[in-house]
Amino acid sequence: MRVAMGAGLSILDMATDISVIVGYMRDEKTKGYGWSLLGMVVASLVLQLFTVFAQNRKKPWVMAKELLIVVTLMKSAVDAFRVASGHEMEEHNIFDAKFELVVTKCEEMIAESIPGCLLQLYVLLKVGNVSRAAVGSVLVSAMTTGFISASISFE
Repeated sequence: MRVAMGAGLSILDMATDISVIVGYMRDEKTKGYGWSLLGMVVASLVLQLFTVFAQNRKKPWVMAKELLIVVTLMKSAVDAFRVASGHEMEEHNIFDAKFELVVTKCEEMIAESIPGCLLQLYVLLKVGNVSRAAVGSVLVSAMTTGFISASISFE
């Protein structure tokens, strides 16, 4: 249940961030912040792609499938399913599913959740007139960061 909840929060965080990016890009005053937030999302994905590459480099077809999972933003859900179902470590893997989940969650927190939350808070304070989606995104980012860090420390 905890793993599924974390995956759901991660997906919701990414969805709200994308919504905020689109909103920021529409306004010239916040367009630069939109690019910055997009850069954070891309940085998170790039780190996850490196992890997937390292984990599956000995099996190109498996690696291609895993890279597609990252690019479609479903890595959190797939990792949660693997951990919850007790997915066995394959012989070509460097680490098991639980460790991979922790690594990708840390990458997401460091590259996207924490800096994205701080950037969005800054924009809220500086610009003032912002959408409910932006406020919701800040709340979801903060909840995601808290939940992920608590889960990692529990593990």
